[in-house]
Amino acid sequence: MQVAVNFQNETIAQKVLWMLEHFKNDGVEVIKLDNTDDEVINNFQDGLNEIHLIDQGELNSRPVQEFLNEL
Repeated sequence: MQVAVNFQNETIAQKVLWMLEHFKNDGVEVIKLDNTDDEVINNFQDGLNEIHLIDQGELNSRPVQEFLNEL
């Protein structure tokens, strides 16, 4: 069985991970995943901000493929 848990508080996440480490001898495998969703959302927001600046004439546009690669 696998369980995915998302913690909003880093301190609580560290405490739970510490507790789960004590079950390693019983076969529990802890896989810590970084919150890549935040990175994706931040990149998307940066892209939207760039579009807004281009729309206002404060920034020159660039090739679409370069923009999409960053998203």
